[in-house]
Amino acid sequence: MYEEIKKLAETIGFEDCKEIPARLIPCDSSLRRFCEQNLCGMYHSSYMCPPAMGNAEALIAQLHNFKDALIFTKEYAVADLTCQEGYLAQQIAHERRSQLLWKSMQKIGYDSKNARVLAAGGCHLCEECGIKTGEPCRHPDTAIHSVSGYCIEVAKLSKTLGIDCVGKNGGVVFYCFVLLK
Repeated sequence: MYEEIKKLAETIGFEDCKEIPARLIPCDSSLRRFCEQNLCGMYHSSYMCPPAMGNAEALIAQLHNFKDALIFTKEYAVADLTCQEGYLAQQIAHERRSQLLWKSMQKIGYDSKNARVLAAGGCHLCEECGIKTGEPCRHPDTAIHSVSGYCIEVAKLSKTLGIDCVGKNGGVVFYCFVLLK
């Protein structure tokens, strides 16, 4: 099922795909506290991150209202995981790959009514998000929401699906969630 999306993802460079009913994705609204600590600097700074993207309980309900989820992974080389700049560069590369998947899905008939794509971190499409300047989102058809904002228990899900968070080559593994109605 969803072979066309899986083929797009493979062409774009995702390495693995797991499929799960969306209602089985473990979430915990108390995880929102990590967003509120703003360690990534995106809280109150992007429409695609909390609090602008919505309250945790509503987002979890929204996620569980989708029928299925495809979880795509990609390993990225990071020489030093404690180096914030190197990690962020790879996170943004992953975000771009996830956005490309979303745009490709739109070309074959998917839209916000029947699908949603989530990726690691916040949106970095604009140098300065419109939320900071009082403007609407400049890229509503390309921007994708943060996995963290949906309070997904990624470690628990990884264990359930047999995904190793540290890649085979010692790099970091980022996730892209494709939610489907």
